[in-house]
Amino acid sequence: MIWRYLLMCLIYGTTFLGIKTGLNGGFEPFFYAGLRFGTAGILVLAFLAVKNKSFPAERRDYVDMAMIGIGMTGIEFAGFYWAEQYVTSGYAALLAAATPLLVTLMNYWINGQSITQIQKAGLALGFLGVFLIIFPQILEGGLAESNWFISSAVILVAEVFYAFGAVHSRKVLARGNNPFVVNGFQMFFGSLFLFILAILFEPVTLNISNPMLGYSSLLYLIVFGSIIASGIFYWLVQRTNPLFPSTWTYVSPVIAIIVGYILLNETLHAVSVIGAIVVLLGVLLTNAPSFRAASGSVERDPAA
Repeated sequence: MIWRYLLMCLIYGTTFLGIKTGLNGGFEPFFYAGLRFGTAGILVLAFLAVKNKSFPAERRDYVDMAMIGIGMTGIEFAGFYWAEQYVTSGYAALLAAATPLLVTLMNYWINGQSITQIQKAGLALGFLGVFLIIFPQILEGGLAESNWFISSAVILVAEVFYAFGAVHSRKVLARGNNPFVVNGFQMFFGSLFLFILAILFEPVTLNISNPMLGYSSLLYLIVFGSIIASGIFYWLVQRTNPLFPSTWTYVSPVIAIIVGYILLNETLHAVSVIGAIVVLLGVLLTNAPSFRAASGSVERDPAA
C-alpha cells in the first residue's frame, strides 16, 4: 500500500507543472481541464467495460458520482487551472496543502465526526500556515493585484469542494462499488461541468500556440494524473479513509516546488515555505488518529 501512496504523491506533485505548461502551450483553462478528465474518464470506463467490471445498478450511485465529479474534478480543477494562469505551480501546490484540514472539517459537518482539542489546535495551526504562505505576496502589494488575490481565493474555495467530494466518495465506495468505476464516472461527470464552463466563458478550440508543449502536457495529465494516480487515490480511500489519500496535498508540494524551480525557474519566498511546514504540522495534529488507523491498514495489507 505504501508504494502505491508514494507513487500517487510523486505523480500528483508533477501535475501542477503539467497544468502550467499546458496553459503556456496555449490551452484555455476550462477546456484544457475538460479534455483531460473527459478523455481519461471515457478511457477508464471503456477499459472496465471490456474487462466486464460491474457498473452501479442504482440511480443514486450515479447521482452521487455526479456530485463527487462536480466537486472533486469540476469545481476543484476549474479553480486550479484558471488560477495557474496567474500564480506559479509551486504556489498553487502549497495552497493545496490545506486540503486535509478542510477534509477534517467536512467530515465534522457532514458525518458529525467529533473534533478534539488537539485537532482544533491543529486546524488553527494549519490555517496560520496558509496565511504565512500568502503573507509575502501581501507585503509586496498582492492585495492590490486582483488576479493574484482572486486566484488565491479561487484555489481555497475549490479545495472546499474537493473536500466535500472526498468525504462523499467514501459513502459510494462503502456500498461495494469498484473504486476505478467510481473514478471513471466522476471524471466523466466532472468533465461535463468543465465543458459547460468552457462553452460559456472561453473560445473553444484545439488550435493552440505551441501544440508540442500543450498536447504532451495533456497526454501526461490524462495517463498519469487522471488514470494512474486517481485510480490509486480511490483504491486507498476504499481501504483506509478519505483523509489518508488526501494527504498527497502536503507531500506533493515539495515535488511541485522542485520541478517548478528546475523546469520553469519558479521561485518562492522562504516565509511561504515555512508556512507550508506549519500547515504540515497542523495536518499531523489534526489527523493523527486517522494516520494511526491508516498505518494499521498498511500493516495488515498483504499487498503493501
